[in-house]
This record gives sequence, structure tokens and C-alpha cells, in this order.
Amino acid sequence: MTSEGKPTNSNNNNRVGYNDETAKIFWERSAGYHPPMRKMETVTLSERSTASAERHPGFLQTVGLTAFVCFLLGTGNQYYHDANANANAGLVFEGNNNNAGAIFESNDGTVLVTGATGRLGALLYKELQKKGTTVRAFVRDAEKARTVLGCSACDETEGIYVGDITHPEDLQHAMADGSVTTLAVAIGAGYKDPPEVVKAVEFDSVVSSVRALGLSSAEGGDGHSNNNNNSNLRVVFCSSMGTEQSPPPKWGGPILHWKLNAETFLATSGISTTIVKPCGLPADMAGKNSTLLVGHFGAITKGSDYHSVSREDVASVMAEAAVGLSRKNCQNLRFDLCSKPGPPTTDLEALIESARWEWDQPK
Repeated sequence: MTSEGKPTNSNNNNRVGYNDETAKIFWERSAGYHPPMRKMETVTLSERSTASAERHPGFLQTVGLTAFVCFLLGTGNQYYHDANANANAGLVFEGNNNNAGAIFESNDGTVLVTGATGRLGALLYKELQKKGTTVRAFVRDAEKARTVLGCSACDETEGIYVGDITHPEDLQHAMADGSVTTLAVAIGAGYKDPPEVVKAVEFDSVVSSVRALGLSSAEGGDGHSNNNNNSNLRVVFCSSMGTEQSPPPKWGGPILHWKLNAETFLATSGISTTIVKPCGLPADMAGKNSTLLVGHFGAITKGSDYHSVSREDVASVMAEAAVGLSRKNCQNLRFDLCSKPGPPTTDLEALIESARWEWDQPK
């Protein structure tokens, strides 16, 4: 990735078009877009491994993992849900303050946020803290965690786990005690990262993270059995709109390919999963002041002038999926997320519920 300025949205009116000229801004949607490690054009996987090995001697490099699974996308009519539409449009709620003072139904476990010092991950980490959730941060740099997350010791006593997302051993260590019941994946590759880094970050690390979560639920790192089982676990994954397009859009390429592979892996993992697929993520877009939209297969942005959503809103939706929804209501959801000018959406549970297919809507 370049060490120069990251792509930003110079237009603050929330109007971003899908075209080659705005390709870079759409890579802002990559949830955990990495800041430069140092001034260089690209960071290779071997360099990432070397840097991590210096911090953590003895860790093995990532073993490539490939999941060949079928993923049924469906061929039904495309549609979208507007969080402030009326009942005649298929919804039964409006954008009011329904969750002010709400008691969030947690799964009584710890949430691990990967990419917790990234632009999305840091917002998600803090949003979970606001909900009173026990949360751990998986980070690459303790000093950056001190600056971004506000920790003091910035070590495991404060739930800060330092490691490399491409090293399965680091992830296993962060979940070895069996207390983590929810994995929130807020990391992603940069659009200029080389192919091996893209695969390692966007796909291999997701497989490794979920494997660590699943194995920790059966047996802790001390060899003793834990009380967790797969029915107590959940994963919230930030993907991207556009993964269903073939061939991938020019602004997506291999990143969207590996995000889709990660989605298909999650569909077969046996763990309850919520996949949030945001549209464009401008760096300077304020949050919690727009009407949020959910839907499928890109329908919510077709014919629209509005193709952006704030990271703050994405973090809020992911946090709701992680700890706010009941176990039954968070199972195996996958939806696009975008926004438009209008009354702020505050009932996030109803928003997420509205993303269900019409045959799966509450009767």
C-alpha cells in the first residue's frame, strides 16, 4: 500500500457514484484498511510475517486454507428496506428513539474485535464498551492501541491482545481461555496490497479466527473443557457490497473475491453469523444522522444518488448484531447496508430484522 494519503471523499453531500473515477473512495469500504507500516510502496506477506516474528519469536507463518463451498445467492426480485419507510413498504417501524435506555440482550461472553485499532474496528470496540460488553481487542501495535483505544497497560490484563492477523497462533492465544463467545471481524486489506496479502487478510485470517473461536468453545488452552458450544457462539463479519458481481468491479478485484470466499466459509462454519456488507465508507462522513437502508444484491443503491454510509453507523449495526440481538434473531443474516439523507435510524434491531427475506419475516 502507498504511504501517501488514503483515498477520501471530497464531496460531503453523500453522493458517490460507482465509476472508475471514484474507485478509490469505494475502497474506503474495506473495513480495516491498513495504515502504512512504513514508507514503502507495498507490504508483502513475508514482510508482515518477519515483523511479527520479531515481536513474537517462534510463531509459524500462516498456512493457506481454501474452502470450496457452494453459496446460494438466490434469484428473487431485488428490493430494499428503508429504515423509515411505512408499513405499506414492508416495514412496521420508523426512525424513532426506540432503543434509548434499552437493555441489550448479551450472550454473556466476551467479544473479540479483530482490527480493533483500524478506523472501523476502533469505533466498534468503543461502541461495544458503551453497551457494557466485555470486549477484547486484537491489534498489531500496543502503542497504537494506547493512542486509539485509550488503554493504559495495553496488554492482556486490559483485554489488549497483540499479534498478527495472518498468524493462526496469535488468534488462538487471544481466544484460548474459552471466554470469547463472539468474534467481530473488522479488518480488511488495502486496495494496493499484493495478492498474497489480500488472500491472507481477507480469507485465511477469517478461517483462522473462526477456527480459533470454534476450538476454544470445546477446550481451553489449559486443556480443560469449557462450557461453551457452537450454539453459544456468533460471528459478525464486515464484508462489502459488490461481492456478488461477476466479474468483480474494477474497484474491487481480488479483495471482493476473497471477501465472498470468506462469506461462503462462514455459511458452512456451523456458527451463527451476521454478514454486514456496507456501501462506500468515506473517511469524513459523520454518523448517526442519516436514514439507514438494508437490502440485497446491490438493490439499495441502484438508481440512487446516495452510495455511502458512515463507519460509525456500520460499527453501531455490527455492535447490535454482536450483543443486542437475541440468539434467534441474529442467525445467518447477510445484508447490504447504506444510507441516505433523512431522519436518523435509531431502532437498529428493527433495521436488521427488516433485512430478512420476505419468507423469513415475522408473521
